Amino acid sequence: MVAVLAAVMWAGCTTVPETGRTQFNLVSGKWERSMGRQAFNRIKAKQSFSENKEAAAMVQRVGRRIAAVAPLEGAQWEFALFNNSEANAFCLPGGKVGVYTGILRITQNEAGLATVLAHEVAHAAAHHSAERVSRMIAIQGAGIALVNSFGNLSGSSRTMLYAAWGIGTTVGSELPHSRRQELEADEIGLLYMARAGYDPEEAIRFWERFAAYNKSKGKNMPWFLRTHPLDVQRIERLKALLPYAKAEFRPHTPSLPPAVNEVVFIHPEDGRRITVPWKERLTLYGARRTAQIFRVGAEATVQRGGDDLPGAPTLRLRPGDVVRWK
Repeated sequence: MVAVLAAVMWAGCTTVPETGRTQFNLVSGKWERSMGRQAFNRIKAKQSFSENKEAAAMVQRVGRRIAAVAPLEGAQWEFALFNNSEANAFCLPGGKVGVYTGILRITQNEAGLATVLAHEVAHAAAHHSAERVSRMIAIQGAGIALVNSFGNLSGSSRTMLYAAWGIGTTVGSELPHSRRQELEADEIGLLYMARAGYDPEEAIRFWERFAAYNKSKGKNMPWFLRTHPLDVQRIERLKALLPYAKAEFRPHTPSLPPAVNEVVFIHPEDGRRITVPWKERLTLYGARRTAQIFRVGAEATVQRGGDDLPGAPTLRLRPGDVVRWK
């Protein structure tokens, strides 16, 4: 039985992106995404959505930027802001992200929200849920093998032995592993938010605010029973990781949206959409109209007029903008 479990664990080894840690995962991506989708549908059926349009738009905006840098295969991203006073957020497998309005008083700004969303998305990208399920299967199998190895035990003795195994593995293995996953999500999330154009130093400020929130709520559970690391521990670790994240940080330029490198024109007569690549210089000839676009730093100048464009009016244009000639 032990040999079988060892073989299964070896076959189920995968590598976590960014950190390179070897993890045990028996769960397929398809099953994982299916479970995430079903769970999210149940949550949406029970939770009420926030009516704060500005906050909901911010969740969408920040979430999309984080999703653009997260290598989550097969993800069908969905972001929702729920009207719930709990200070919490989550990202289910498959890219299903939920934010509770209660966390917004701690995030305070977009960078704070990016810290939270990048952390939660990192859990999904690292397949932490699938890893926990896989470990649970292995631990239960090992527990059954242990109990059976004692031969003819009475029913009550078998129950007590299995219960002792469960307590021991929870405190000695699963809770420490959960804390390791949280620290790993901190590390990956710090890189994600930096790549998405959010200053990673804001992560330190958020977790300091979150530590103050936890202290105000009197959350002083003993260390060995925690599923999450101590606030001071995660803050110090993030400070140590900050130079690596800063090396990948590039301030977000609103005029150059991520993954957008084209301009869309609407034909003046038949309404056809003409999508053109973003180049140094481009001339478009439409019906009785011409247009030229010249790259100017992060923006561009578009001119309208006759063939020679003498003294033509100009329009400031950004990649991804839609222009309709009249």
